[in-house]
Amino acid sequence: MSINWIKITERAREGIKIINALPYETFTTVLFYTHRQMSPSGATASATSSTVGTSVTTAGRVDSSNEENPTSSTEPEYTLEELERLVGVPRQDFLLLIKTFSYILRRISTFIIKPSLLQRELREKLQLEDEAKIDAILRLWVRETTPIMNNLASKRYESNVIEDVAWKLNMEISSHCQQREKTPLAVLQMKTAVGEDINIEMTQPELMELYNQFESIQGELDAMLAMKASGATAPGNQ
Repeated sequence: MSINWIKITERAREGIKIINALPYETFTTVLFYTHRQMSPSGATASATSSTVGTSVTTAGRVDSSNEENPTSSTEPEYTLEELERLVGVPRQDFLLLIKTFSYILRRISTFIIKPSLLQRELREKLQLEDEAKIDAILRLWVRETTPIMNNLASKRYESNVIEDVAWKLNMEISSHCQQREKTPLAVLQMKTAVGEDINIEMTQPELMELYNQFESIQGELDAMLAMKASGATAPGNQ
């Protein structure tokens, strides 16, 4: 099954061809350079230094520890100018290579999917030919998404069930000069199972709009329950 997470244009396809032609060590060097430049710390570093002075750490195929934390590698570092010479392609192809890496990393950072599915997408949709290169991208993606998944699994997100609901009325005065012009406000106060307080302040029209939305939701739920009940009592289900 293919998912619509990336659009492969002709230019992107040309960039992927360049990626496929890179030796593995050069590939990982460019991959980690692009990733670092996309991160907030990398962007800050780039803004405070010249383009030629920007450095990148290399990583080897055998030592996977460098790939887990490329910025702390003891391997030699390259400036952007040296990186271009290392890749050994014309300037336009080098810029296309960087843009293609950036495009791929940016797209996979916006999706949470199974690693096996992403691996298949990199192989079949992007047509990356080297399994080691696919694995390098996959490991980088897993390393970046793991903190997000751990955060979602924290107690803060264990339950967003509303346990208590209250309300009150407030009066909003538009200004000191117009104290007679008061706007009534409804305040809906909710508390979740993890103790989080949610307060929603609404005017009368906003409250009516929310009420109408709840009415629509209730209608949809009633229709679904009716369909489920009729299916359960159908002759074929008895």
